[in-house]
Amino acid sequence: MRPHKKVITELFNERSQYLIPLFQRGYVWTLNNHVDPLWQDLIERVDALDTYIQDTKKVGENKLRPLRKHFLGTIVVTEAKGGSTNVINAREVIDGQQRLTTLQILLLAFRDVVKSLADDTLNEMLKPLIVNTGRFTTATDSMKLMPTNVGREVMKELFKAGDIDKVCQQYPAHGATKRMLLDRPLMVKTYLYFYVMLDAHLKGHRFDDLIDPNKDQILSHAVMHSIEKDNLVKCLFPNEAILLEKAELFHNMLDKAIQVMYLELEEEDDPQIIFETLNARGAPLQPSDLIRNFIFLDATRKNASVDELYDNYWKGFDDRENGEGKQGSKFWRLEERQGRLKNTRLDLLLYHFVMLRKAKEFKVGHVFDEFKDWWNSEQRDSATELGHLTTISKHFETFLIPTQNTRFGLFCRRLKQLDTATVTPLVFYFLEHHATDSNEFIAVLDALESFIVRRFVCGLNTKSYTQLFVKILSELKTNKKITAVDLKAMLLTSNADSQRWPNDQEFEQAWLYRRLYIGRNTSKVRALLECLEQSQRTNKHEYLVLPDDLTIEHVMPQKWQTNWPFATGEETIESLEKRERLLHSIGNLTLVTGAFNSALSHSAFMDKRSEITNTSLLRLNAYFQQFDDASVWNEQSIVNRAEKLFESAKKIWPQG
Repeated sequence: MRPHKKVITELFNERSQYLIPLFQRGYVWTLNNHVDPLWQDLIERVDALDTYIQDTKKVGENKLRPLRKHFLGTIVVTEAKGGSTNVINAREVIDGQQRLTTLQILLLAFRDVVKSLADDTLNEMLKPLIVNTGRFTTATDSMKLMPTNVGREVMKELFKAGDIDKVCQQYPAHGATKRMLLDRPLMVKTYLYFYVMLDAHLKGHRFDDLIDPNKDQILSHAVMHSIEKDNLVKCLFPNEAILLEKAELFHNMLDKAIQVMYLELEEEDDPQIIFETLNARGAPLQPSDLIRNFIFLDATRKNASVDELYDNYWKGFDDRENGEGKQGSKFWRLEERQGRLKNTRLDLLLYHFVMLRKAKEFKVGHVFDEFKDWWNSEQRDSATELGHLTTISKHFETFLIPTQNTRFGLFCRRLKQLDTATVTPLVFYFLEHHATDSNEFIAVLDALESFIVRRFVCGLNTKSYTQLFVKILSELKTNKKITAVDLKAMLLTSNADSQRWPNDQEFEQAWLYRRLYIGRNTSKVRALLECLEQSQRTNKHEYLVLPDDLTIEHVMPQKWQTNWPFATGEETIESLEKRERLLHSIGNLTLVTGAFNSALSHSAFMDKRSEITNTSLLRLNAYFQQFDDASVWNEQSIVNRAEKLFESAKKIWPQG
């Protein structure tokens, strides 16, 4: 084999064609599992390249570390065969056809999106990446990539379409009726995704921008949903212009920031045997596997006792059985969802651990590279570092399986419900300096929880949380500050919407009147209600663990029209809007059992009040004992309860 490192432009610049052999499977990459994560990697490299370019203008390229290239995997091809003036030479793709196909579709979409710019220079740079020039006997020789028979016609259509509307018309999502679903090919879905995402990106919009705050939906999710449901997939910002400088930067990224290992087989290499070897059975290596191997190889080179190190520090990560009812599964190999992605527990632990050590933001897919960079930055003692990791892992178990009998356990439970794992490395930092039951550490948890809860209640987004918490972590480490006072001071420094800590006035206004129960906020609202319940208990009450199956109940139901009509003459546009808003505000929400919810959810207040007061053991529901059968529950009642609950809320989550 002849190995080469190649960037994307080098993959396609040669006047030849990649041919996917018949023994290869068809195109199988899906939007959610493959294409969308690839797009995020591409944009991360665009941002990194942009920063690098700006930095070189300030200090010069010689003073900067080389730009890190994102490694996209390995591509194995045969030597170029055949070829003449009228016939293109071809390389069979032995491994990596999914990547190659996806990248070529990306370039086709890029060509079509920037066509409106009519920029000759950009068009000339893109053309050799997409088209083989020449007077070919076979028209398809002008294509850079020829899939297997299954996808050949689709690729031909994408190659010549030049327009998203033509592709949609050729490959609709459904037939004469919306119920008549059609199987839009995966390559078409990939093209549509890249087209719309490129159009948005080149107009200055990011994949994770919120496009509908009421649905808590980000741009990339909206695009994927449209591709699955709509015959005509439309660009989201039709009245905005594509920016040439962004298009040039994106091309620059393809030319400088994404890299593959390109293996070209020699004549004596048997392509079929190599294909079978590369695709043999076996679980792919996870970042944790790579890190483990790296650590113990380093220990071997230092003549350390590898067996002793493994038994004392790592064996539990490999062997520990799971005790959560999943027969035969390993505790640290189970997958956990944090944000939109799922990773094994061990990979997540290492991700947060490395971020703690480097105080730098990076993607979970780069854990191994970042770990190596940190480890090699100075001399490391394997036993010492593994000891730190295993100590941190004990705390991380509480993040994974929170308890309710300690302040730290409750914090982790609420953090999980609020879906805010980005604060984990910062909590790790304080855990390395304070005991979990110390007043100082509890004050840290109080400050972080208040910051996160107040921002959620006020509807402030979480997009910059990783950046913010890493910045705070870096400053704390640099200045060797370890107190809750230090943390609070940093949380209070920013006035920007993306990072500020809402004051009492803003918090109260949102608490009383804002719709909280929307979209995917169910677990977040439940976290608030649980906190309120626990705050109302005193040492005179029995200790009760809150069941995990409690549900959120709207006192005035979401379907209020049957038993909760307006009085004659009171139903106006304004009153309807007010009711719909207050309906989902905290004053109208409580916790009940699932059986209660399904039996009485739409009943009149008289029936619901009686059932709540007679059956619920929660202090949160004792509020309803003051009402009787003649009482009403209306908009003013909702605000009154919210005001009462706010007395607890501002004590639980004070600012500063």
